[in-house]
Amino acid sequence: MVVRSGASLTHDDGFYEDISPLSDANALDRDSSLRSAMVGFARIISMPEPGLALCDAGKRDFPFDEGLPVPLAWSAAPGAAEQPLLDAHVTALNDQHLFLRLAPDAEGPALGDVVRFGLSHPCTAFDKWRRIPEFRADGTIVAVHDTRF
Repeated sequence: MVVRSGASLTHDDGFYEDISPLSDANALDRDSSLRSAMVGFARIISMPEPGLALCDAGKRDFPFDEGLPVPLAWSAAPGAAEQPLLDAHVTALNDQHLFLRLAPDAEGPALGDVVRFGLSHPCTAFDKWRRIPEFRADGTIVAVHDTRF
């Protein structure tokens, strides 16, 4: 099967979410709204100062050409129960790291925790990964899709 990469396949949590008439924020009928179908995960590998977490993903891992990743939730380990990540935002990506600003006084993720990120403009995720897993809501992998970009 050949599929053209793009937000028409996966939608997003950034650029297209903001401009689509079918996004949750813009849809007149919530039942017809589009939802993101691609996320990224990164582990917190350093917390060098209060309110700053460095994660082990960067420009090589996440799309960034139409907006930075959007922090959505965190957990103590992959597949563990998630907590929403409020008052957090990505300030920068470098080649292999993501800079995540957290509210300094908030209860939240710690060193070693996993953060789930929404992606903006997922088209460019397809050229970064040769294989993309498809998950059920419970975290079970149901398929692995090969990409040919």
